[in-house]
Amino acid sequence: MGTIMVGVSESTSGHPAIGWAIRHARRRGDTVELVHVVDITWTTIPVDWAESALLAAEEAVRGEAQRASLIDPSVAVHSVVLIGSPTRLLAEHAASADLLVVGTHSRRAASEILLGSQATRIAAAATCPVAVIPAAGQEGTGIVVGVDGSEASAAAVAFAAAEADRYGEPLTAIYAWSAPEPWGMGESAWPTSPVEEDRRILAEAVAGLADQYPDLRVTAEVVGGRPLPALYAASVGARMLVVGTHGKHGFSKALLGSVSEDLVLSLPCPVVVVRT
Repeated sequence: MGTIMVGVSESTSGHPAIGWAIRHARRRGDTVELVHVVDITWTTIPVDWAESALLAAEEAVRGEAQRASLIDPSVAVHSVVLIGSPTRLLAEHAASADLLVVGTHSRRAASEILLGSQATRIAAAATCPVAVIPAAGQEGTGIVVGVDGSEASAAAVAFAAAEADRYGEPLTAIYAWSAPEPWGMGESAWPTSPVEEDRRILAEAVAGLADQYPDLRVTAEVVGGRPLPALYAASVGARMLVVGTHGKHGFSKALLGSVSEDLVLSLPCPVVVVRT
């Protein structure tokens, strides 16, 4: 039995991220822990104020946990309140978790909630996989994973395949191909379609999945276009989009042409960021 942690705040109370985590935990046999961080980084906080804020937050998060338990009584839900930097403490506290879940709103509202504008920074800092859940809360079908041949995308494929098998839904692996546009070179001197190496990378990414998951339906596609719009289009209506990331300095530019904040804040579906 593992643990799925959910970052919560007053603004994310009732956010679909909590229900998503509960349903996901039920399928995995995991427990859920709601984590709130009292932010004391924005100014000098008097000791008595910090203590009062901590007590108030603990009471509020306990209530949130009780409401979350009603979604599925078979899933154990706990709560914890920390005090300090939300991004740093969430990432550190989730080090032992199987998954960290955060909710986000549209780009317009992102500055108004604790986790919306910080989703990409949390995903970059956390050592466990991070699921970013849109406010719309749509539940689609099928798992989509981005491939580029790196160790990070291999980790993403492994995660995505396990989830697709767990849900009994198809897995679609996407290798987004677009020819670079070097200045000064004529069109005839540059490739206009994917080369064999591109297809080899994609084939190797999904090799062995049929043996590991005999019932898993896998589709591997080389898609024309830049990675960001290609992955967005492929994952509209999906249960989740899985991408990989390297290091602790944001998303790898090599992996998905920079899986940017635009992707995380303009979510076509829940996006799971998996570290190598």
